[in-house]
Amino acid sequence: MKSVMTSAMSTVSTAENPDLFVDTLIVGAGLIGSAVAMHLALKGVKNVRVVDFDLEGSLSSSELNAGGVRATWYQPVNIAMSKLSIEYFAKVADDVGYRACGYLWLKTPETMPFALKARERQIEMGWPVEAWDVAELKRRVPFIDKTDDLAGAIFAPRDGLVNPNLLKNHYRTRARELGVVFVDRTLVESASHGADGVRVIARQLHSPAFHEAKLAVLSGQASHEGLPWTRTEYQAKRVINCAGPWAPKVAEILGYACPSKPVRRQVCIFDCRDVDLTPFGMIVDSSGVYFHPEATNGLAGFATAGEPEGINYEYDGENFFMEQIWPSLYERSSKFERLKHLTGWAGLYEVSPDESAIIGKVESGDVGKSGRVFEAHSFSGHGAMHSYATGLLMAELMVDGRYSTVDASILSASRFERGESVRESLVI
Repeated sequence: MKSVMTSAMSTVSTAENPDLFVDTLIVGAGLIGSAVAMHLALKGVKNVRVVDFDLEGSLSSSELNAGGVRATWYQPVNIAMSKLSIEYFAKVADDVGYRACGYLWLKTPETMPFALKARERQIEMGWPVEAWDVAELKRRVPFIDKTDDLAGAIFAPRDGLVNPNLLKNHYRTRARELGVVFVDRTLVESASHGADGVRVIARQLHSPAFHEAKLAVLSGQASHEGLPWTRTEYQAKRVINCAGPWAPKVAEILGYACPSKPVRRQVCIFDCRDVDLTPFGMIVDSSGVYFHPEATNGLAGFATAGEPEGINYEYDGENFFMEQIWPSLYERSSKFERLKHLTGWAGLYEVSPDESAIIGKVESGDVGKSGRVFEAHSFSGHGAMHSYATGLLMAELMVDGRYSTVDASILSASRFERGESVRESLVI
């Protein structure tokens, strides 16, 4: 796929434009990159630049996720980061579409003991979580009337839903008000490290690209040649990789290795004509299928076992709904016997080896010795709910040299080199 547009490549260097000297260059402008930008600006950092090839986010995990936010995790660092984020979302609820409608986890006799163990930890860390028996479940959520396989449920009332687009724009608006510059249609091409910082070469497309063209360029299926680009040279004191599913590629450009992989996840919208889901929040079935109200319809998703890694935005349509979603919902409620698939989409998780995020200073090789490269990615599906905390913690680390609010040092990528793991068990 090669465009017929042609243009001589022009180059803008720091010698020609002093504005290309930046304090911090953020690669990736999704929820994480935008939150980092906001917090750096709040700490008084000037001259922050955020670059992204897809600023509107049509391919972004930030735009394509289900919008759930929860602190019902097992690993303490994940509980703490979600708790910190959700407490902020509650303060700006109207701006970001936050609703404390709860997460309800349906548990079998086999899974309930671990859920109760995790609940103890969550409560110890200040997050309210209730344990229901089957009778209480049926009283509180009467449409769930097929319960023979269940032992009960776990309900976290302050978990809930957020509008990812509103949240991202909230971060960006505050960042821009404080002087952060966001640059669209920009693709990082190469980088070199020196005593005075990191020299980053990027290409900026002159005009907007269609969804298919953006995907082709980002996935390496289309040549850059023939497109109307300007090559731009940035000189940055430090760089942070917030590139989501493209973090491994950006890491390679910056000179280090990233162990995470992009994996497709699919979400569908269905007509649930026989039940009103609007009084409820996110419900996670014992099968792993999750669903919540989406306007007057329902939204459901499922992490398909054995999904191959790689860049894949193809939605399997009604087949996905009929094969992966509807059977589990049918087995849970008589009200779900006449569901109708409406539409859906596919997006990407960037999945780390232990399904916990990778954040911190890059410590490996010569890049690590420079102390100028940072990263925040590989949230494995919980980037939205960790975004505020991640921005705050990365700003603390980058400006003050240490974490203050939450000690997130356990999430450094160096844990994999040491053979350590922050294995998260409560993933969906």
